[in-house]
Amino acid sequence: MIKLIKFFIVGGINTLISLIVFYLLNKVLGINHMISSVIAYGSGMANSYILNKKWTFKDNDNKIFIQLMKFIAVNGISLGVNLLAMYMLVDASHLDSMLSQIIATAFSTVTNYIGSRLIVFNSISKNVA
Repeated sequence: MIKLIKFFIVGGINTLISLIVFYLLNKVLGINHMISSVIAYGSGMANSYILNKKWTFKDNDNKIFIQLMKFIAVNGISLGVNLLAMYMLVDASHLDSMLSQIIATAFSTVTNYIGSRLIVFNSISKNVA
């Protein structure tokens, strides 16, 4: 339960970073919502990896390259979930892009937590609660 709380704190920081970047790109600079979403999502990834590795999951795995590739793959799937939600909410349903980004982030967060815990940091197999 502590890991989940820490994950959500890190996620909150990353989400704040992503939403600010999205707002600046999409609402201030007028960049397409899909492009803005990709750039915004990527802006929180480095912070996410470092904080989740060191603080949330207290992971000491030295195979950084392999772990980073898993992290990128999991985040790629999460980004796909985000973009699918953005397409459905903005393009198909004509919802405001900022509101849609907030909703899409909720969906991608669930995907990201499961992937981070089971695949990237693999804390379940290490018997770390």
